[in-house]
Amino acid sequence: MAKKKKKHGKIESKKAKPFLQFKLGVLLILIILSFLAVFALYMLNATSQEDYWETEILSSLENNSSRNEKSASKNKVSVTNPVPASDRVDETRMSECAFIGDVSSLTAYYDTKTSLVFTDDVTSMSESRMESISRNISNAKAVYLWYDTPDNAEETLTALQNLVTSIHQENSNMPIYILTALPKETLEQSEQADTWNTALFSLADEIGLHYVDISTLLKTNDGVLSASYLDEDILYKNIGETILTHIDDK
Repeated sequence: MAKKKKKHGKIESKKAKPFLQFKLGVLLILIILSFLAVFALYMLNATSQEDYWETEILSSLENNSSRNEKSASKNKVSVTNPVPASDRVDETRMSECAFIGDVSSLTAYYDTKTSLVFTDDVTSMSESRMESISRNISNAKAVYLWYDTPDNAEETLTALQNLVTSIHQENSNMPIYILTALPKETLEQSEQADTWNTALFSLADEIGLHYVDISTLLKTNDGVLSASYLDEDILYKNIGETILTHIDDK
């Protein structure tokens, strides 16, 4: 009798699937939900306190306000205005200082550095231009601002303040002098210049600029520009002498 052959079959093994598959997204969602739950409990507990707004919110606002005030006054220096007369310094100071504004005639009369002279209209200066000038004058001994009587005093004062802020942000200890506008040949125009100079004086005291009065020296008793100074050589020599004899770098 023939024996039956046994069939040998292969047993295929199957890997058991894990009960719970790990997913990064699920974990992140759980973490976020947990954080939100804890935060909600904190806020519920905090706002239930009667003095929460005083101790937390208002206190924070007061601290921020105090920091802003300190920052605004950080660069303001104690000044004596108008700047009193001082010992005359050498003319080399003119080449060591920066000049900004209606200064082309003045700086042409003296040995100034072209790289430290800027004749931009301050009301047309962009923020980036102010920042560029401020960086370029970092090696100057001091800065002189000089603008003639403007058509729009309020706009010009605001622009000047912005320029000063930009200069001090780049050069925190830079002395900044502001020169008065010149008197004019007619009384009406001279009175307009006087009004502008009064506004400059207030600005100088407010933000710590050195106010140099070149106007009074050039006036007659009638309040107009003296005929002696119609000659530009004489005019700018006297303006330069006033600058060199009114120094208060501090």
